[in-house]
Amino acid sequence: MGQCIYLTDLDDTLFRSFNKHPQGESLTRVTTATNGHHGHMNPAQRGLLAALRATGAVIPVTARSTDAFSRVHLDFGTRRAILANGAVILNDEGIADPDWLAHTAQIGRSAESLLLEMSALIGVELGAAARSWIVEEYGAPVYFCVKMNASGAEEVQSGICAAAELLASRFDLSGLQQHVNGNNLSFTPIGISKRQACRHLIDHIKGSSGAPLIGIGDSLTDLPFMGLCDFIMTPSRSQIADLMARMSDGSLAP
Repeated sequence: MGQCIYLTDLDDTLFRSFNKHPQGESLTRVTTATNGHHGHMNPAQRGLLAALRATGAVIPVTARSTDAFSRVHLDFGTRRAILANGAVILNDEGIADPDWLAHTAQIGRSAESLLLEMSALIGVELGAAARSWIVEEYGAPVYFCVKMNASGAEEVQSGICAAAELLASRFDLSGLQQHVNGNNLSFTPIGISKRQACRHLIDHIKGSSGAPLIGIGDSLTDLPFMGLCDFIMTPSRSQIADLMARMSDGSLAP
């Protein structure tokens, strides 16, 4: 039996931005962010990555674009990765799978006009209250993201809700997968996903080795790819952990 294969999300799983860590923690900066909100690891996160590295292959599965992933300063022990919500699969040499790129580019381009209209509407209706952009990979659009410019949690939440309602009222979003987590509202064309990319990757690397697959993530949108694995892990105080807690105490029906 081979060592484990870890498919792991990055942001808010292996590291998080400085202001999301409790004050007083010993932190190590591990990313460079263009907006200054660099990613940091606490001792537990550093220990987790070391343990994963020692017991198997660690493969990042992230919404980060190729550019944003290049600014993660961690050694995962492999150059394999799934990027941009599944739009890009890097092989063991760190090279994007050309067949997969062609597949996701076709899906992204079919949604391009809709994503452009959505971005324009956010700019007109919300102005300086929000920022939005279309993530592109190798010249093709792959998903659309909206964030609020407010700093207060309640103001961010109300702004994200308003943006989601605005977009739903103006466009047919049935061809997009919507995701909300904190100050992040995103729309990804159906057919591009972490789960589908992970299934493609697993088919190529697992074979008959018997290596246990372990999925690690914090967000509800990570659950589909984690569900492909033999076991799952999630940080405490994550979106997944919060859902489980609400189900266990009866405040949310299963």
